[in-house]
Amino acid sequence: GAVAGVQIFAQMCAIKGEVPLGPRGSKISEPLERTESPCDPGMIFAPSPLPSPFPPASRMFLDGVTHALGPLRDGQERKEVHVVSWNVAAVNNNPFEYWITHHDPAYNELMDGVQDFLDHPGERDVGVHEVFTDKMFNQLLCDMIDANISGLKEVARLWRDDFSQRKIVSGFLKDAEIGKKRLASMPDRITNTINTVGGGTQRRPTVINFYGGGLSTMSSWWSQWRAFIFQCEVQVFKGKNHKGPIRPQVVYELFDPILQSKYPAVTQEEEAISIPLQILCLAIFDAVLVHMMLSVAPETWQQIRESIAQAMLLEKERRTAHILMDTYCDADILFLQEAPGAVNECELLTALSKKYFKLSPGGIDGKRDQNSLVLCSRSTFVKEGVLDITEEVLVTLGQLGNGKTKRSYVHGDLIACTLQDKEGVMFLLASFHGDTNGFSTKPIIEAIHKTAETSYPNHKLIIGLDANTYKVHSDQHQGVDDFQDFLESAHMTSCWGAGVDASSPTTCNARTHLQPQLNKAIGKKDRIAKADKNMKDWIVFNQAQLEPSATAKDNTGKRHFIDNMVFPTMQFPSDHAIVSTVLSWK
Repeated sequence: GAVAGVQIFAQMCAIKGEVPLGPRGSKISEPLERTESPCDPGMIFAPSPLPSPFPPASRMFLDGVTHALGPLRDGQERKEVHVVSWNVAAVNNNPFEYWITHHDPAYNELMDGVQDFLDHPGERDVGVHEVFTDKMFNQLLCDMIDANISGLKEVARLWRDDFSQRKIVSGFLKDAEIGKKRLASMPDRITNTINTVGGGTQRRPTVINFYGGGLSTMSSWWSQWRAFIFQCEVQVFKGKNHKGPIRPQVVYELFDPILQSKYPAVTQEEEAISIPLQILCLAIFDAVLVHMMLSVAPETWQQIRESIAQAMLLEKERRTAHILMDTYCDADILFLQEAPGAVNECELLTALSKKYFKLSPGGIDGKRDQNSLVLCSRSTFVKEGVLDITEEVLVTLGQLGNGKTKRSYVHGDLIACTLQDKEGVMFLLASFHGDTNGFSTKPIIEAIHKTAETSYPNHKLIIGLDANTYKVHSDQHQGVDDFQDFLESAHMTSCWGAGVDASSPTTCNARTHLQPQLNKAIGKKDRIAKADKNMKDWIVFNQAQLEPSATAKDNTGKRHFIDNMVFPTMQFPSDHAIVSTVLSWK
């Protein structure tokens, strides 16, 4: 009963009538299988009815005519395509990790209170043993004994002589060594949100996820936390291509040792007891967070978290689909990155499928559930004859001497395919999500371009991507200007043109203090100045074939960009702006 609240089902949507792609030359037209996930209806954030501003699906389609470009009349030759690219952003399991633009003043009051608590704790910087008490530790020790976890004698000594004597802020949350050793961040990553077989989700009772149970007192949190770690059995989802049975495991069995070879700050003695040490540090970490929230905003923090859950989790796919349907339904091509791979249908995406068919990579990543997709307008393109050339591009990548990039490539980050429109014009379309530092972007684009040049020279090449490019090029980050120089050297260009402005961002986000790595936190007053404000999103094409016009970026979902605003917002569900352009034949 104590673990009944750790499941929460994030409804995700899939588009009917899609064209999943098999090996090159194969055509697969079967829709994705529907799956259902169990959840405890008593302990979840229930999704609200479809918000009234969302238009009914029928409004979008009047006898097959779309808002802008629409279908061609008989005898009319198409000479342009409207293209959109958007990293729709995977769900962030921590609702408080990044600053958002929230309509409720209580959100800013909460975040101001948290920052003040951490920056100026004063008398609030009490001993760890006053928050995570000796009684709690003894109960934790008994639980670990019952679980046959080794190294407990040394952990008990560390509690008595070290951790219990620290201050909760200056001695624990802000301790750089704990961060370097990953003693709290590693177990948080493993247990924060666990995706399980059958589409379910188990969430640790903590402040920094979408846990649906009540955390109104320290005692209620502690009983739920112990039950989750030591009683809750899970079958961890290992991806759709996993073969063989998946053994049920109690959550504490998911903890891995922290190795000194990977994290040099860890001593050999700490490595030997790293599993019980992680459990202890995670318990202290979560206890301090609950204590802090109950001190700062006891009456409002859980309601604020629920409102964020509603917008960023339960209704994220609906809001995404609404923006694509209402604002961008005149697009011929939608390039998406970090999109969900698939699961249950919903009204809006089902309606969207009336206009678009979906192209998804054969190596779609069901475990990460962050995939690059292409949606093609049914009124513009021919569904039959689509070829998946993703593997061909990856082979070219290796042949170009970029084996390291190929080895680090994550399945689902690239989809490349060929198809034709109803006028017989051939296209090579690709959607790509670059690595965090952006260094895989140039090799992948080079491989796509080489494949097009060698095997598909008569195809119009268009790529939508989150390039993860940054204002300044360095040995740590791929720069905008350097990427632009690369495009020009390959006789390619982008929607931004030759005079690309590296200071014109398509992202603006900053970490808060409510996440395990406080060294990365940015205060409220600096959340714009020190934000990740970079031009990361591009639409790239062959400059000899096409030319752009009406290029725009949008962080509102209404074809409008607001400068110096952090996003996502409660209305705009991604941390990347939408990029759109019209490409005309040369």
